[in-house]
Amino acid sequence: MAEEKKIKRLVEKAFKGNLDKYTAEIVNASANIGENYLSSIHTVKIKEKKEDNIKFHLFVKMASPGGFIRNSTPIREMYERETHVYENILPKLIHFQQDKNCINFHSFAKIYAASFDEGILMDDMKVKNFKFVDHRAKLDFPHALLIMKEIGKFHALSFASRDQKPEFFKYLENSCPDVLFGSQSMKHILVKATENIGKVIVDTYDPCVNGSEMKFLRNFLENLPNIVNSMLSLDKVGKYAVLNHGDLGIRNIMFKYDDAAEPRIPTELCLLDWQLARLGSPALDILYFIFICTEKELRDRYYTRLIEEYYQSLSSFLRQLGSDPQALFPYEILLQHLTQLSEFGLFHAIWVLALIMRENDDVPDMFNVESDDALIQMMSVVPKRGYMERIHDVISDLMKYDYVF
Repeated sequence: MAEEKKIKRLVEKAFKGNLDKYTAEIVNASANIGENYLSSIHTVKIKEKKEDNIKFHLFVKMASPGGFIRNSTPIREMYERETHVYENILPKLIHFQQDKNCINFHSFAKIYAASFDEGILMDDMKVKNFKFVDHRAKLDFPHALLIMKEIGKFHALSFASRDQKPEFFKYLENSCPDVLFGSQSMKHILVKATENIGKVIVDTYDPCVNGSEMKFLRNFLENLPNIVNSMLSLDKVGKYAVLNHGDLGIRNIMFKYDDAAEPRIPTELCLLDWQLARLGSPALDILYFIFICTEKELRDRYYTRLIEEYYQSLSSFLRQLGSDPQALFPYEILLQHLTQLSEFGLFHAIWVLALIMRENDDVPDMFNVESDDALIQMMSVVPKRGYMERIHDVISDLMKYDYVF
């Protein structure tokens, strides 16, 4: 009932002055454990009173209601960040493209109202024929390719803004510090959970066969606190920093399939969950996506091509916007960043894959956790199926690409 009241307040905020014309019907609540770790999800139908037809299909994401998890994690800051991105940043990026007569990036939902206490009210993209894919299934090349191209266009807007609208880019810099690791409590929780899982991974290696992998991982774990403190430093990135999505997992992307001749090939995508958007190297979004969302089979065939396609998309859009990609972000710098920041990919792969690869009956119930130690223990559980193979593949691929740190 409390959440329903909050949703109604959001609807009132979105349709102020027109509430006499509409009624709001909350038609679905999806709050299953593990479906959303720090949120509950609802859909809402806005109907016209006279005609009784549905005028708007909306989607509401509600913040965790309270308790320890709300105080221990930066939930409030995350909702403030997502609201800020939807209300203040994405519209300006659209206006920038309109001024250039080339709107090539619009891969996000329309927002209607937001409040960090209540949540966010936006278009229900399912009604617009966007779909989620199974995050546990193997991601194929067409989906990975579309994501890399779209992220290239998104990053291009930051480079063009820095080049042509320095005041706006300064605004981005000042308003988008890292939310997740700006929280000392959350940083401690994630580092400890990663260390705990990492020790289990080390013990799965045969020292006679996998001595190099063991050494590689042990070195990473021994230096993990320092790695985490330094990997998101903008000093490393300098003039190549862009706005990152920050949480580029398959659970946060919807796809549309509009080609009747190729019904399994996505034609559009929609990026959701902008709560962790921050300034950083373009390589951070790439490393996160590739080492968490793709498997070794795809990387073996397409890793280099995906990087090249990303850069081609970024470069092409930058030229359309009137900037020089070679001057703003040479391909050689991208490759350097992928190497220098590769520990970011491993760090997130260890704990994020452990979280998303669990069976439904083993997913952490973060709404009812009562202490940091309990949350660390909950996040340190290794999935029963598939995890070790995936993380071993990540480590071997990082070594194969000479991403040694």
